[in-house]
Amino acid sequence: MEQIMQYVSAEYAILAAVLYCLGRALKSIRKFPNQFIPLALTGCGIVLACLSVVSRYGEYANWAAALFEGVVQGILCTGLAVYLNEVISHSARNNCECKKDRDKKD
Repeated sequence: MEQIMQYVSAEYAILAAVLYCLGRALKSIRKFPNQFIPLALTGCGIVLACLSVVSRYGEYANWAAALFEGVVQGILCTGLAVYLNEVISHSARNNCECKKDRDKKD
């Protein structure tokens, strides 16, 4: 996780949290297939990061640099959101398995 965080700019850190919440919302929609959640989050992450870059366009020399940062930061933030979801779901599973193992021993 630290390896990814060194590439995510501080102003985009909130985007990872927004994408995580969006992913949880998509998961609660029964008709939306789970297999497409990462793809949908990637698209949303890129669009939101590009919007953020456009709002700060004065910092860039040209549109190509701004677009490149938006796409890269959107993908990285999506990766963080999916990684966060995996860590949370696996830790919840491990807690359940530990409780089952303790119950069996008793």
